[in-house]
Amino acid sequence: MLGRMEQVYVLPASVFPPARDCLIPLEPELLISIEQQGFFMERAQAEEDPTHRQIIPYALLRYQGRYFLMRRTRGGGEARLHDLYTLGVGGHINPQDLTHPSTNPVLDGLRRELLEEVGVQHYTAQPVGLIVMSDTPVSRVHAGVVFVVEAQDEPRVQEVEKLEGRLATLAEIQAIYEGLEGWSRVVADWLGR
Repeated sequence: MLGRMEQVYVLPASVFPPARDCLIPLEPELLISIEQQGFFMERAQAEEDPTHRQIIPYALLRYQGRYFLMRRTRGGGEARLHDLYTLGVGGHINPQDLTHPSTNPVLDGLRRELLEEVGVQHYTAQPVGLIVMSDTPVSRVHAGVVFVVEAQDEPRVQEVEKLEGRLATLAEIQAIYEGLEGWSRVVADWLGR
């Protein structure tokens, strides 16, 4: 963003349960706090501040009984993620995601990410859990609100220079488990329970 620093939606880290390497049940009170008590902070500051966590709506996308699985190509910007698979559609929540003052920032961010990343406009979304990890410097400053999204539109990767995507069964996902990103492993473990 030229001229301005990107702003991202955050909450104090103290609001979240202790970090775990599994999907954490999402208590209704915590979801309400995430939706109503967050605020925006400059991303550069948020990336270095472990006293806050950046909120990431993270959609496990299902279409006609299969899951949308993406692979990050070498055309993507983040070299650490090249060739890894992801089950999640999601990203940071920015002020421009809010369509009017009474909106839900998490659902607004989810809506934008589904449209931008996979072209999905018609869907239902059910929050199913929280990802709070501390195994890397990046994970210590992020928290994922995980949704199971049932898409009525067939998902298609929009940024084809950065991602490849296809529909996959749970067995196909399990077959490439070692190639999944960290958060996607958490979601795959939850699916396979």
